[in-house]
Amino acid sequence: MGATKKESPFDRWVDLASVILISAATVLTAWSGYEAARWSALQTRQYNEASSQRIASAVATGRANALVVIDVATFLEYVNAQAAGRDRERNFIYQRFRPEMRRAVDAWLATKPLTNPAAPSTPFAMARYRLHENEEAARLSALATATFQTAAARGEIGDAFVRLTVIFAAVSFLAGISTKLRSPYHLCIIVTGFGALAYGLILMFQLPIR
Repeated sequence: MGATKKESPFDRWVDLASVILISAATVLTAWSGYEAARWSALQTRQYNEASSQRIASAVATGRANALVVIDVATFLEYVNAQAAGRDRERNFIYQRFRPEMRRAVDAWLATKPLTNPAAPSTPFAMARYRLHENEEAARLSALATATFQTAAARGEIGDAFVRLTVIFAAVSFLAGISTKLRSPYHLCIIVTGFGALAYGLILMFQLPIR
């Protein structure tokens, strides 16, 4: 029976390095997966927020459109009453203008539209005619866009952590197969593994942690 080749101290040190490498890679793989899951969950939540904000913006826009229709209808009745000399009816309609509409009508009347050719054609052309719902819709739309962009950025961070899990899993694989090899191949594999580990750590330190 042939004698079993005795393992050198150098080989034992390389095997110890393999164990350290596997342990570090396993921990870092788990950590990267945990971070990827957290960032992915945050991305999903912010996508939902952006969707809700866009829906709220659309609702506000719908309300604004409805109010414009109401304002136009009441203004036409106001003009008809004015033209027919029905002062009581005109005053009745004027008192029922919405506050935003009344301010615009007052500003429009101040331009003397009946005698001033340069006056705006209707109160709706006045800067004073502003609907809170339109402003709210614009604010919510801008907020939804910003939230969506933030969510996309969170997704990129999560993807980066997923790539790290692949790198650290490869490190663990290299450390594992190094135990089946002997000098000088196992040393080359270990060195490659530590290089990949260092590369992954550099990338990880550049990412935010949740």
